Amino acid sequence: MTVMFTNMYWIIFIALIAPICESIQKDTKKYDFELVYQWKLLQFKFESEAERSEALNNGSYKINNIRPIDAQPTYNEKSKKERIFITIPRTELTGTPATLGVVTEETRDGSPIIEAYPSRSWHVELEKCNEHRIVSVFRVWADECGRLWVMDNAKVGEVFPCTPQILAFDLETDTLLYKYELPYDQYQNVSLYLTPVAEIESMKDNCKKTWLYVSDSDGPRLLVYNLEKNVSWAIQDESFKPDPNYENYTIQGDSIQVADGILSVALSPKTDHPKERKLFYHSMSNIRESWVYLKDLKNPENFKKPYGSPQLFHTYPTTRDQQSPVEAIDSKGLVYFALLIDVLIVKWDPTTSYKRQNFKVIADNKNTMQFPTGFKIPPHNPDGKDVLWVFPTAYQKFQKELNGSEVNFRLFRAEL
Repeated sequence: MTVMFTNMYWIIFIALIAPICESIQKDTKKYDFELVYQWKLLQFKFESEAERSEALNNGSYKINNIRPIDAQPTYNEKSKKERIFITIPRTELTGTPATLGVVTEETRDGSPIIEAYPSRSWHVELEKCNEHRIVSVFRVWADECGRLWVMDNAKVGEVFPCTPQILAFDLETDTLLYKYELPYDQYQNVSLYLTPVAEIESMKDNCKKTWLYVSDSDGPRLLVYNLEKNVSWAIQDESFKPDPNYENYTIQGDSIQVADGILSVALSPKTDHPKERKLFYHSMSNIRESWVYLKDLKNPENFKKPYGSPQLFHTYPTTRDQQSPVEAIDSKGLVYFALLIDVLIVKWDPTTSYKRQNFKVIADNKNTMQFPTGFKIPPHNPDGKDVLWVFPTAYQKFQKELNGSEVNFRLFRAEL
C-alpha cells in the first residue's frame, strides 16, 4: 500500500511539473549576439575639456544619473554611412547635455562618446521653446526612405515645457525635413509618447505617403500621424491599459513599480497585403498581446468617440506569464521580445497560440540582457539581412546612482 501511494504520488508530481519544464525551449538555431558597444557612463562630446569640467561642476552634466533608453542603427544607401543613435530621456531640464545623440568613434574611460544630434544648439535653453529644439526623447525610428523619425514627447517630470512634436531628419544631410506639433487635446497633461514606428505606404513622391504610429503609455493612447495630409488623431481602447496585477517587477533582486500602458508597437511585414497589414502592440505592465489592422487606424471616422471602436482591436486569448517591454518583427513575420522577469530574449510565430510553450529562447544571459528598453529590426540593412538589435539598460535599477566602475549599458546585434 505504501509503495503504491508513493508511485502514484510520483506520477502526479511528474505530471504537474512536466508542463513547466517543457513550457519554453531554446531555439534550435544558434544566435550569435555580438557586442557592438558598451558604456560604464554616458560620455558626451564637448568643445573642450574646460567646457566639460564646467558642465560637471555646475550640474548641467550629471554623469552618474544619465541613463539611455533606445539605440537606433541607421544605414544611408547614398552616403553608405552607418551610425547608431542613442536617446536619453530627460528627468529634469538640466543635467542631460542632449536627449538625442549619435555614437562617435571616440572613447573616454572605455566608453564611446556621444555627440548631440543634429547639433548641440537643439538641446540648450529648452525653456525658450525655440523652433529648433528637442526636449525629451524615449525612442526614435529610422525608415527605409533614409529618414530619422523623432518623437519629442517634451515632458520633463510632470511638466510640458514645450509642445510635444514629431520631427523627421534627412539622414544623408542631417537637416530637418518635417516638424509637426501635436494639438493640445492629443497630449494634455497625462500623455507620455514613447515609441514611434513608421509605415511607408509608397516610396514615390519623396515617400510622402507615410504614416507614423506612436504609443502613449500614460494616456494610454495610440497616436496616428498622416504625413501627406499633416494631420494626426489619438485613439483610446481598453486593450491599451496596464493591468494592476502586473505593475510590480522584481528582476535579479531589484524591485520597481511601473504602471505603463501601451508601450510596444511593431508592424507586420511589408509582404502582407496592404489591407491585411497589422500593428502588433502591448502594454508593458500587462501580459496580453494585441493587434489591429492598419487600414482601420487610417480612418479617423472610426475614432470620433473615446473607446468608440472596440471591435477593431484584437487581443489573443492566451497570455505571457510576465511583463515585456518593446518588440520587433522580422521580414518573415516572426515576433521578437524580452521576458523581463526571467531575463530571456525569445521569438514567437504569430501563426501559433500566444503562450509560453510557443516562445523560443534565443538569448538568456542573466547579467548582460537585463531589461532591454531598445529592440529593433531595421527595415533596411546593407546586406539585405534581418538584424536584431538589443539594448539592455537594466531599467529596474534606474532609481539608483550609476556605478562608474562597471559596465551599465550594452548594445548587441544578431543576424536572424
